[in-house]
Amino acid sequence: MRYDTIVVGGGPAGATAALTLAKAGARVLLLERRRLPRYKACGGCLSRRVERLLPFDLNGLVEEQITNLTFTWRGRNPVEATFSEPVAYMVWRDRFDQALCDRAVEAGVELLDGQVVRAVRESAGGVEVDLGGRTATADFLVGADGARGVVARDLFPDRSQPMAVGLDAELPLTSAGEAVLKGRVIIDVGRVPGGYCWAFPKRGVASVGVSVDRGAAKRAMPCLTAFLSAGGFSDRKAVRTTGALIPVYHDGTGPLHRGRTLLTGDAACLVDPFLGEGIYYAIQSGQLAARAIVRAGSHSGDLQWYQEAISTEIAPELEAAGRLSRTAHRASWLWFQVLRRRRGVIDLYKKVLMGEASYRLFEDRVWAGTPRPVAMLFGVWADRRSLSDRHQEVGSR
Repeated sequence: MRYDTIVVGGGPAGATAALTLAKAGARVLLLERRRLPRYKACGGCLSRRVERLLPFDLNGLVEEQITNLTFTWRGRNPVEATFSEPVAYMVWRDRFDQALCDRAVEAGVELLDGQVVRAVRESAGGVEVDLGGRTATADFLVGADGARGVVARDLFPDRSQPMAVGLDAELPLTSAGEAVLKGRVIIDVGRVPGGYCWAFPKRGVASVGVSVDRGAAKRAMPCLTAFLSAGGFSDRKAVRTTGALIPVYHDGTGPLHRGRTLLTGDAACLVDPFLGEGIYYAIQSGQLAARAIVRAGSHSGDLQWYQEAISTEIAPELEAAGRLSRTAHRASWLWFQVLRRRRGVIDLYKKVLMGEASYRLFEDRVWAGTPRPVAMLFGVWADRRSLSDRHQEVGSR
């Protein structure tokens, strides 16, 4: 059977693209290589801004509402922030992704889970997907199959590689541990350049992990072990430990469309370099991909609009997040001091999580309120282009 669009990958980006297209009247095939619901290595932390993009209420899917943020330096000197309303939600990805796929099916999407895609290729006037013994064809193809997916492998061979490595351990919580982590996310910095550790609560389970630059991958496990020990988790046996490549956004990630094919979410390296969240941008890119395909139907199949939309609506935010990330990770001690001494930075970051402020505004306010000598030090240690000039520019507005 021929489809209007085939979507490869049943995560947030793929399910959202499929759902949006089906609502527009398209015949859509959604392919997921594992049987749903399936486990997904992910911290499962959704910033509150995700709510505005979702086609359903999160009630019933939320494991924990986050109202407290704690930042530590190598497990010490906690900087606490407590809010009157949730700034993030914790979910299990198997249930969250299943909910999105269910909505897509209800809208008319044909879902094939447990279906491995062997290869994809361009054909005359469309695309072909090899399903191992049979071929599905469509006018358009959406690659939403992750950082090392088959769509990018076959049709975007020049795509850049993921830039970070993550390890995540799921640990059972004692009653005391649950009390400590109730409604709280812990972010620990200073253990490894370009990385950080986290602890997320999920109703009796702690998701404890570390993210490091890919070049420092060998330091990920020692870093995680030290964090577990400092946090009092070392006496508990992990229910599950997983590793994954994290496709954080960075300059020069390459084109996101080619011919009649689009890349979305992790496949497009649309992961927030500062927060580490990929779900928000996965859903947003899935919506934009669907809009681009609907638009292309009346523009001779031209998908250039998608690249322009990503460049306008997503890339500037991720670029600002990337600059902040390089600053915070490479000059982590200085950044930690900013958090300790300027509570307004955390309050403004809350607005980013809530979708009430942009990363660009956050970046501007950070440097506008940072003393010039400190901004100059950030410029030296973080290898950021002329931070002192940036500070002066923002301060003069």
